[in-house]
Amino acid sequence: MFRRMMIGLLVAASPAAALGQSDEMGGWALAQMPNGCMVQATSPQGTMLSIWAFAGEAKLAFLLQNRGWNSLRDGANYALKLDTDAQSWPVQAIARQHIDSDGPGLLFTVQPGGSDNSGFIDAFASSKGMRISQNGRSFDTLPLQGSHGAMAALAKCLAERWKAGAPAGDDDNAKKADPAPTTI
Repeated sequence: MFRRMMIGLLVAASPAAALGQSDEMGGWALAQMPNGCMVQATSPQGTMLSIWAFAGEAKLAFLLQNRGWNSLRDGANYALKLDTDAQSWPVQAIARQHIDSDGPGLLFTVQPGGSDNSGFIDAFASSKGMRISQNGRSFDTLPLQGSHGAMAALAKCLAERWKAGAPAGDDDNAKKADPAPTTI
């Protein structure tokens, strides 16, 4: 339920979100919504990476989409390996075929500062790129230029949303929501 809710909120909020971009963010764009924020960038191979969070939530959601990933099995779990300049991380992602016009995708979550995090956010924000693979087969390598600025802009946006106050009832819904597939 949590996964569908997050994707639904993202899809519904995207057209209404205010997009912004700064020089420090490279090719990343920032979208602000009443209760959350999102940053996104697209690789030269057409893979879009969207990272979003909602005020008061402990996890960041990562959605990788590519129009060429039609072989993904809807609802299936995929054991991915994310390689940055510094380290590798295994993640369990769930596949969705029919998200939006950006194509099928893979969703996983990260809890910044969590005990299983092992520095993923820091490595992500400071790396030149991130290779996404499964069983040695590469899905794509995403350039991460500007990711440090993008993550800083995401944190600032979330702080502003938190300060403004999340809509009533969000805390109750978050407590009832199913956990996402994997938190690293």
